[in-house]
Amino acid sequence: MQPHPDCRTTRVKIAFLLLAFAILCRFQTFGNPLVHVDEEFYLFVGGRILQGNIPYVDIWDRKPVGLFLLYAFFHLFGPYRIWVYQIAALLSVWRTSFLIMKMARTIAPLGGAIAAALLYICWLELSGGEGGQSPVFYNLLVATAMARVVFQVLLQPAGPAHIRRTGLEAMALFGLALQIKYTVVFEGIYLGCFLLWYDRRIARSWISTLLDASLWIGVAILPTGLVAAFYYLEGHGQEWVFANINSIFLRSEGPTELVLNNIKHIVAVELPLILGGILTYFTIPRVSRYSVPVCFFELWAASSCLGLVVFGGWYNHYALPTFLPLALINAPLWNRTNGRIGLVSLIVMGTIWGEKRLGDYARRHGDRHTMEEFMQVLSKPSGCVFVYEGPVAPYDRVPWCHLTTHPFPGHFHQAMEAQATGMNPVTEIQHVLMQKPRYIFIEKIGPDGENTRTRSLLMEELNRNYHIVYSRKMSKKSENALQIFSRNTEFSTRSIP
Repeated sequence: MQPHPDCRTTRVKIAFLLLAFAILCRFQTFGNPLVHVDEEFYLFVGGRILQGNIPYVDIWDRKPVGLFLLYAFFHLFGPYRIWVYQIAALLSVWRTSFLIMKMARTIAPLGGAIAAALLYICWLELSGGEGGQSPVFYNLLVATAMARVVFQVLLQPAGPAHIRRTGLEAMALFGLALQIKYTVVFEGIYLGCFLLWYDRRIARSWISTLLDASLWIGVAILPTGLVAAFYYLEGHGQEWVFANINSIFLRSEGPTELVLNNIKHIVAVELPLILGGILTYFTIPRVSRYSVPVCFFELWAASSCLGLVVFGGWYNHYALPTFLPLALINAPLWNRTNGRIGLVSLIVMGTIWGEKRLGDYARRHGDRHTMEEFMQVLSKPSGCVFVYEGPVAPYDRVPWCHLTTHPFPGHFHQAMEAQATGMNPVTEIQHVLMQKPRYIFIEKIGPDGENTRTRSLLMEELNRNYHIVYSRKMSKKSENALQIFSRNTEFSTRSIP
């Protein structure tokens, strides 16, 4: 099916509709510095980069450096950095949804294309995509790359030079996406293989195809290669290799119950979109059912889901990249009345479910008012802060004492990370405690899969030399609470309920 020449006025109206819907879905998070510990950490590391710290050397994590550079840019906006990164995330979701609409228009009516775009926006909230998680940003690069191939190659006559140029553009976008998160590699491999198949389809020589393959692979790995070269030239090549490659495979299995709960959640949010994608087979006109665009989108969705399966269900937000192609392939359901009802129902359900989830999350983990409470406590008097469990955002608000090169809390308290971060968490927490931090964040009841040795050492020190100065229940029904301990000094102890 060829794209319908929708008029410019219609496209502008659709763009405003998608933007308004994205704002509606995400407004609860605006200005909240405690949306998710991951993006709190990205912003903190971005700020440290601006202060001269080198990722993997001075401050450790396994995420690609491009993600931290992106957040370093947001950090340039000083006191407005929370709003800036959240607005950037909003605009990324908006633009991605518009590209979904445009691509879906090639296989579905306009109503179905719009529904697919709305479905993507609301579905992000179901797996932690309401803020600035990495897929929120790299999905835009992926969508742009795929759209270029669709509109410049698949839907118009394309000669060898045009295919080569378009492939270079698409692979360059995937190269940038790899430096935001490596999980995008499966979709990149799929697109490369599809382009090579299309290259051979127009009866080109094997030599030309091999040349294209070499150029496309080279462009895709160029950003990562440049980063690796920088680290090797600076004498930190081993640190880069360990963080970006080795550490990924050193994590142990998480607790069975926790893993099963994550898998259950991922299945719950994936299944409606997968079933809808399967049902589209019966709604697409027979003459278009096996067309190149339809096959292109379906195989893209399959490659994205394969990446999720291979990398595993460590966390719910690992499902976020799949929502882009899965939402797109649901668009043809609009061809039938039952399909329209189903799509509208999914959008309504996803929106309500998502908004409820955001409200519950904010009540458990806090918002900007909670952050202000933290800062009041941490300023009386000021001192070094160590977050064993809890939000990382305070690190970005107080002077950084550099108690450890591994400030991400999960690297201390998660048992599955004990052998995967390049440091011994037991030895490292002893090193931190020897520096006598003024304040320590910890949850009253540790999470499933906690490193019991690190908690035991920490609790001994807290009981001996610290007292509680802040406690916030994480929910009305739970006994768990986020606590802040202050080191015993001549100042009188106090407890804040």
